[in-house]
Amino acid sequence: MYAPGITQELIDKAVAFHGHWCPGLSTGIRVAAWAMQNMGTAADEEVVAVTETDMCAVDAIQALVGCTFGKGNLIFRDRGKVAFSFFRRSDGKKARLVQKMHEDDLSRRAKEIRKELESENLSGDRRSSLEAEAEHLKRRRIEQILSLPFEELFAVGEPLCDMPHMARRLPTIICDECGEGVMSTRIREVNGRHLCMDCAEKAAGVQP
Repeated sequence: MYAPGITQELIDKAVAFHGHWCPGLSTGIRVAAWAMQNMGTAADEEVVAVTETDMCAVDAIQALVGCTFGKGNLIFRDRGKVAFSFFRRSDGKKARLVQKMHEDDLSRRAKEIRKELESENLSGDRRSSLEAEAEHLKRRRIEQILSLPFEELFAVGEPLCDMPHMARRLPTIICDECGEGVMSTRIREVNGRHLCMDCAEKAAGVQP
């Protein structure tokens, strides 16, 4: 039995967008369902999401809430945290959802399996057995994420950043080195030349 607000329709829509069903996407479905209930959805830029991770969960937010990179109302603030902030432009309502971290029997066993699968001396039968168990644990984790009370999965607090500006059309500048067009805010001036970020890094001797 899934938690309130989690329907098969939501799951199917997110899976169709993402391409497969996994614990990460299930996490995103819970986040998206919360956002839809508390913030609404975004036909355009009414709701803005700031994600601190680029994991699978972000696809559920794009598919279900309507916050997308293309519309400019999905912002990637790379912090390596499973955390998502939402802002509603109409009234300034905002919140940050952070995944609660805890280790249980499922996660401990999953770690043991991953470690054993790294061994080069596993027999074919043993590897098949471990992979089957790992798949079973993944399904159990998905069910757990979609069923637990929301407060057991996430802490809700204040965003660490301000509401992002509305998406803007910015001028394009031609890089003096590679000749490619670059958004003006991404141009770097190096020794009087206007360079894209890649060419600026090369000029500074930074390895990709």
